[in-house]
Amino acid sequence: MNFKRKERGKNLKYVLIGFLGIAAAAALIWILFDKLEGDAPVLSLALESRYLQGSAEIPLTVSDEKSGLRRVYASILQEGREVTLVNKTVDREGAEEIADPRRLELNLRIDAREMGLKDGDAQLLIAAWDQSWRQRFAGNLAYKEVEIVIDSTPPRVSVLTRQHNLSQGGSGLVVYRLSEPCKKHGVRVGDNFFPGHSGYFDDDDVHLAFFALRHDQVKDTDILLEAHDRAGNRGQSGFSYYIQNRSFPSDNLNLSDNFMRRVLPEFYSEPGFPFDDSRLAQFLFVNQDLRRKNDKRVLSLAGQSDDAIHWEGDFMALPRAQRMAGFADHRTYIYEGKTVDQQVHMGVDLASMRHAPVPAANNGRVVLADWVGIYGDTVVIDHGSGVFSLYSHLSSIDVSEGDFVARGDIIGKTGTTGLAVGDHLHFSMIVGDVFVNPYEWWDARWVENNIAAKLESVAEQVGR
Repeated sequence: MNFKRKERGKNLKYVLIGFLGIAAAAALIWILFDKLEGDAPVLSLALESRYLQGSAEIPLTVSDEKSGLRRVYASILQEGREVTLVNKTVDREGAEEIADPRRLELNLRIDAREMGLKDGDAQLLIAAWDQSWRQRFAGNLAYKEVEIVIDSTPPRVSVLTRQHNLSQGGSGLVVYRLSEPCKKHGVRVGDNFFPGHSGYFDDDDVHLAFFALRHDQVKDTDILLEAHDRAGNRGQSGFSYYIQNRSFPSDNLNLSDNFMRRVLPEFYSEPGFPFDDSRLAQFLFVNQDLRRKNDKRVLSLAGQSDDAIHWEGDFMALPRAQRMAGFADHRTYIYEGKTVDQQVHMGVDLASMRHAPVPAANNGRVVLADWVGIYGDTVVIDHGSGVFSLYSHLSSIDVSEGDFVARGDIIGKTGTTGLAVGDHLHFSMIVGDVFVNPYEWWDARWVENNIAAKLESVAEQVGR
């Protein structure tokens, strides 16, 4: 009987020792893989540019998914003086300074005037420690040092050209000097912005911008130069200009079932085509929705323009062609005696013989050679510095995107593709993202007085 008790006591002792061994092993594993983990916290700084305005906020995320955060510190160091931006800690139980020790999201607020910082170079210092027992219980350290430039001064814009005369739907050119390198600069006309371009003049601080007035913008439209430096400071400058109001013709177009029956099948493959609606509803989808989509595609090419000016002199029109419809003609569409739609014709229609060869209006790079909905087979040429020409309703395209063409090179043939009544060329000029009056660009005297003479005058001052 006593022997059995001794055996049970011995077995219980072994079980207890086993449990203690397992607990000790678990504690050792916990110490090795948690409290002695060797991964430093992760720093994620959302800094778009090292140039900072006098007042700025920089998003910072600090995380440590293993042992958790112990302390996060950030400061700015300039000329030996350090200004603390953030200093947050968390104790072993978790302090309120860092609600979630695994992740902390901050906005590093910088106010140069309040903090006594100067414009110029500085260093942004960021450090974070975790709860690991490494480094004599100090924790793993993540450290980042970023070179920054504090800039609280807006750029200055000085106008170098004198006269700036334009009319509704017309184009203009201004040349200006910037006081510092800028990430964005150009001319703002109402709610349109026309980027400036570099490299034409020897002086790298001198830039030029072609700009335009939409056909529906009137005489009191505000026009000014605008520049945003690398820190995001905005500088603006007015300049003298004169706007001449214009009137544009109006025309009534009678829609027939025969016309719609002939042209609509060409658009059946367009996304969203309303097959189940009436023929008139289908036409309005093409004339309204698809027109907006196609115009957006064509005008978005403005962002691809080369800085260099490729063209020289006036632009060519289609030779021996009759001008059928003009720029900014206001069209009223009538069906069965009722007005069903109104649109503005943003180009000039030129009719010659059937499948007439179409020359490039001037030197440039082909940036589009494709089917474009209502425009049919279309070519767009970038002439540089935001100036483009468009050729549509072509029966064939003889160039490819990326080709460089010279004035007079044949790029295709006239046709009836897209929303066209008969064989003709629809020709448009585009400045930035605005359709402009081609008649100006066809006029050698206008080109000389409004563009060439200005460029020559500034070149005499700053070099070319």
